[in-house]
Amino acid sequence: MPSTYLELCNQTLRRLNEVEIAADDFANVRGVQALVKDAVKAAIARVNQSEFEWPFNSAQHNATLVVGQSEYSWPDFFKVADMNTFQIVADNSLNVNYKTLRVLDRDDWYKNHRDDDYNAGSAGRGVPEYVFDTHGNGYGVSPSPDKAYGLTFRYYLNYSNLVNQDDVTRIPTSFDTVIVDGALYHMYMFKDNTESAQAAFMSFEKGLKDLQTLYINNFEYVRDTRVRF
Repeated sequence: MPSTYLELCNQTLRRLNEVEIAADDFANVRGVQALVKDAVKAAIARVNQSEFEWPFNSAQHNATLVVGQSEYSWPDFFKVADMNTFQIVADNSLNVNYKTLRVLDRDDWYKNHRDDDYNAGSAGRGVPEYVFDTHGNGYGVSPSPDKAYGLTFRYYLNYSNLVNQDDVTRIPTSFDTVIVDGALYHMYMFKDNTESAQAAFMSFEKGLKDLQTLYINNFEYVRDTRVRF
């Protein structure tokens, strides 16, 4: 299980030879302990911002399409979607098999399919064959569904800010040292210890490259079909 916010803060404090935070005091700390909380969050943010598609931030979205409705909102905490993973789910009761949707440019949908989808109204047109993005607001399918088909696709989550002492990051525990090194960089910069800050930053950058080698370079699927929020 990933390390908690409290555990990451205390790992950093031990490296600084500072007093650790007790769980009951976490919300009300001051001074160096409060600074460490901010530094840990900054390090986690930098890791997450360095890549759009960390596999540990991936999620599967399952939805039920609404009859006659072409456009839908992205799920909560959406960051990017892999458009090539959109599938209609097999359902014998609806007489439909698994179908991977083809990616359609929104302008193409607007010019060649929109009127047919809209004119079909609440009855819908059939089993969707295409998926398109709606310029950051969500996604659409066409033809507009004539039944409540299941839909599934893979997307990547935005990182959520840590607040409570037992909040966890999705970054694997084996890379806690990357977060701690990033936090130490911020702490040493605050203390005007540029030499130690540089050393911590170099360790952070090396750890980040190791993370990218393990989780990004080994997965070619994470590159070309994303849609950014």
